[in-house]
Amino acid sequence: MQNLKLLNTGATNSKIAKSQSGTEFKIASLSLYPNNIICPGAKAADCMDLCLKDSGFAGVFKSVNIAREAKTQMYLKEQEKFLAQLRKEIAAFIKRCNKEGFRAAFRLNTISDIDWTKHGIPQEFSEAYFYDYTKRVKTLETGLQNYKKIFSYSGTPQYQTQVKEAVKQHYPISVVFRDFVPVGKFFLNREIIDGDKSDLINATAFNKIVGLKLKGNKNKEAKGKFIVEPWQALEYDRAA
Repeated sequence: MQNLKLLNTGATNSKIAKSQSGTEFKIASLSLYPNNIICPGAKAADCMDLCLKDSGFAGVFKSVNIAREAKTQMYLKEQEKFLAQLRKEIAAFIKRCNKEGFRAAFRLNTISDIDWTKHGIPQEFSEAYFYDYTKRVKTLETGLQNYKKIFSYSGTPQYQTQVKEAVKQHYPISVVFRDFVPVGKFFLNREIIDGDKSDLINATAFNKIVGLKLKGNKNKEAKGKFIVEPWQALEYDRAA
């Protein structure tokens, strides 16, 4: 665990690579192995089984999730050490980006849901940009210009209080659709956009539904309230 590197700074995640392409940003990401402690909203949303933790390289190389689990345990059991190393790696990435003529951006919750403002990370590195998805509506408002969040939808009954509160606010809401994203249609009385293009765009898509296509081969036939069928989208805004 001593030599464990926390941040992925090489944009090997396809969504990270797509998001930063052609922009002023270079993005570093942090991938932990999710559980109900670092993803406190996952149980109510019933999304743990459909999580992307086993897709991509993690579905091919066991070493990927072994490393993620080691990071998670370091965060839970040696938090002071974890945060010190994270700060060091963030500072180094910002320095590198500045040298190369880019602005540094960070997605520290690639497959987790930690409120990083409680650790003071986005506040400390105000020159960088941070963005994340979250299943906790109370953390959507960060109070920071450099940290934007997207609310993640689920249709489970026990999660609807969170969803109703999120709809009242202007923040983007991500929705996972099976097979394809019905762009231009409406869900929750909001227009659906293609969220698979760029998370940087998604983070500022206020009052929009960020449509994401269901990922992972094992998830294609899965059932669950976390997945929305394209036919559930409407042709028009019922609130208009």
